Amino acid sequence: MSASTVDMRTALIPITALATTLPALAAAQLSDTYHLSEDLSYTNFFPAFTFFSGPDPTQGFVQYQNAASAIRKNLIGYLTDTQSVLLGVDHTSQDPAGRASVRLESRKGWNAGLLVADIRHMPASTCGVWPAYWLVGSDAALDGNITWPDAGEIDILEGVNEDATNSVTLHTSRGCVVDNATSAGVGAGSDSMAMPFSGHLKTADCDVAAPHQAQNAGCSIAAPALAAPLHTRSLATALPSYGTSFNAAGGGIYALQLTPESISVWLLPRSSPQYAALFPTPASSSSSTLLNTSLSVSALGVPIARFAGPACDVARKFRNLKIVFDTSFCGSWAGGEWGAGGCARKTGVATCEAYVRDHPEAFVDAYWEIAGLKWFQKEDENKSAQEKVLPLVKGQGWFGW
Repeated sequence: MSASTVDMRTALIPITALATTLPALAAAQLSDTYHLSEDLSYTNFFPAFTFFSGPDPTQGFVQYQNAASAIRKNLIGYLTDTQSVLLGVDHTSQDPAGRASVRLESRKGWNAGLLVADIRHMPASTCGVWPAYWLVGSDAALDGNITWPDAGEIDILEGVNEDATNSVTLHTSRGCVVDNATSAGVGAGSDSMAMPFSGHLKTADCDVAAPHQAQNAGCSIAAPALAAPLHTRSLATALPSYGTSFNAAGGGIYALQLTPESISVWLLPRSSPQYAALFPTPASSSSSTLLNTSLSVSALGVPIARFAGPACDVARKFRNLKIVFDTSFCGSWAGGEWGAGGCARKTGVATCEAYVRDHPEAFVDAYWEIAGLKWFQKEDENKSAQEKVLPLVKGQGWFGW
């Protein structure tokens, strides 16, 4: 176990013993300003989510735990030193039924706004691991059922095994193709500030069954290796977007803007001047945190991904989106790439399931540490948004039993 993980585990305190709120800064008066509408940070986090405990829909070698079991197994908790929440996995036991983990789904669904997540740590780039921070659409009824992919899916941060970079991906039913004319790399030597995003468009058809793409590829934009200059003409620097390199840089902000016309994603590394300006370290704390009650999209700079185009009706294809955090193992993606991706050769184990079953120590760093999670909306969005409140199930993520 690494020293950083030991400190984190010893910092965990019982969920029921905490009650606190985050302070707020005065709102900035900017034309493209979004205002805080939902604070899901720290002690607001777990009550805002349900714990999915059914079989993994992606055939993962995982046992998702309900809230009571996750607490008992020390898989979740609060970290007082950073005012963060921890979502971990079992890294001590061998279980032939799959490794214990958690999958949290928000009770509410949103149709528009700016979602900002301050992630200090995500599951490391480790053979067998499949972590994801994503949004999935739900049907119009208040029964919590998922109509996939008719209501859309947005994968903000996801990868498998030893992936080093992130790709932002959308999944829909037929009839959503994004415009690839402005992908970074088109027009060599052009000004990156003039481009709508800095990543590279890999696939343009969001339909999971698009005949000219791999099954379930969706439309996907790879994060750039270098950060685009933000409001300055400074030299580009490395942009760690996923896994071990993201963690080594201290994590950062992933921000998602959802409008009726487009979906955009920003990444602000913790070391960037923009992060320091937008998310300062309070005088009373040793850690920076998302204090703002208002945010301007223009202050975020160039997004790493932007999905738009006349062939995709974003408002119709992405509806009532719920936030999801999970850590799975193996399954259709991580397991499917076990041999070809090099993990079988590196580990000396023929199958992903056997490795995950027999080597719990490999997953000490397969945890999320989330320092902030907030929805911002414009005033008109706040008035018109139809937030879908999912049913409150005792013992499934509500800590008032």
